[in-house]
Amino acid sequence: RTGSPLHAYDLLKVSCQTARSIIVLSQSGDPDRADATTLRIVLTLKGLKRELNGHIVAEIQDIDNEPLVQLVGGTSVETVVSHDMIGRLLLVSMHEPGLAKVYRTTLGYEGHEFYAAEWPEL
Repeated sequence: RTGSPLHAYDLLKVSCQTARSIIVLSQSGDPDRADATTLRIVLTLKGLKRELNGHIVAEIQDIDNEPLVQLVGGTSVETVVSHDMIGRLLLVSMHEPGLAKVYRTTLGYEGHEFYAAEWPEL
């Protein structure tokens, strides 16, 4: 399906109100613009006529914008400040030499591919 997360009709079309979790990923580019778009999406989700069953996880790029999203979303929104989190992971990796490999293995996609095939004999 296609649509915009800024339009309530498109969100209802994909039945977002029945989802247990909704992830709002930040756009690339200027952090303030990206966070403004994330805020608008959260506003649209919270303004739907039907109440959401799940919670919203929203990615924020600038930690100064986090209180705005928290204010709008209330208790149903959890924010993740991506730049802050990446910085912390890098700092911890500097102090623990093998930790970067653990992150790569845990969070990476290498060796976790899926392949679709048909077996008519089954």
